[in-house]
Amino acid sequence: MSGACSRSSPCATASRSPCGRTATASHDRPPRTDDEARPCSASPVLPTSTINAVVMIELDAAQVSRVRFAVAPLWEVGLAALVLRRSDPGALFRRWAERSRRQVDAATLSRLLSLTAGRDFVPDIFSVLPGGDQPGIADARAHLQGLSDELLARDLLRLDRAHHGTDDWIRALRDDHDRAREEIADVITDFWSGAIAPHWSAFRRLARTDVARHAIAAAEGGQGAMLDDLHPGVTWTGASLDIAGACDTSFGPTPAEDGVVLTPSAFAWPHVHVMSNAPFQPAIAYGVRGFATLWGDPTEGALSPAVERLLGAGRARVAAAISTPATTTELAHALGVAPATVSEHLSTLTDARLGVAQREGRSVVYSLTDLGREVLFPEAS
Repeated sequence: MSGACSRSSPCATASRSPCGRTATASHDRPPRTDDEARPCSASPVLPTSTINAVVMIELDAAQVSRVRFAVAPLWEVGLAALVLRRSDPGALFRRWAERSRRQVDAATLSRLLSLTAGRDFVPDIFSVLPGGDQPGIADARAHLQGLSDELLARDLLRLDRAHHGTDDWIRALRDDHDRAREEIADVITDFWSGAIAPHWSAFRRLARTDVARHAIAAAEGGQGAMLDDLHPGVTWTGASLDIAGACDTSFGPTPAEDGVVLTPSAFAWPHVHVMSNAPFQPAIAYGVRGFATLWGDPTEGALSPAVERLLGAGRARVAAAISTPATTTELAHALGVAPATVSEHLSTLTDARLGVAQREGRSVVYSLTDLGREVLFPEAS
């Protein structure tokens, strides 16, 4: 969403905060290119030298009492598009990405990617938060029909600039907002049917379990303990939610009548995405615990049977997962297993010199060594 602060997006200039919703593009210029972009998200896998800012969502007691959870299907479409924009989606998303590219029409996929830019710009057209658990995106068309011409024009202008005026479809939509609403709704609906709908029921079960886990944490330790456990990059200070590596501003206080919406996501990992632009209610999208299980074992088809026999199924999953650098907590969260189990597997992998641990600030990040890549993925070496 226009402005969730993602780790590589520039911070935007907005009426309420310089950090736009899921992507951060200035109102006056397009998002920076990947080479220009500075870190702007809450992913602890970043080197500490690049984590130079914190987003603060200030909450008083009344606002904390209004913090709620909600699944946001339309936001999920935008976050899924960001995963597909990556040249390598990583081991935990690769099977879903490959399957989605087969099941979604190429023209639909091309247009969906046109509705995002860079590594983390998702416009406000995806910014709708439901009142509770949603079965799908049946209300997407109604949401788009209800968008003001001003907001739609602003988002299409941002996208046009981000694509350097080379996307003919986006340019055509700028001239006809009725057409824009209909065709964008068609793209979202078609993509949802092929790429997300097959996994949505399983995701909703994960989300309900995750929300219940956080509710238990709140009951046992208070709302602050629940907020502090949301994501390794999110800290509850007692007065604000601090999101490391996002944008260099404090936006808030959040209106007392609104609070903050916490949205478990299948596609946010390893980042935390922050929605902050007025008039939208502030929200945080975080990776739901166990999301990597939604599309099956991430090592299936990725590793040779010999490597799986050598490492064992559990260790092979962890080894494949650290092809994208991650902490023990992140891996446990993504794979839905106990941190102690992950830690044991990581210790064995590092002892065998297949993995390496590097301290980045207060976090220890694990990744594959060159030897590990050669052993696990010999075809790519």
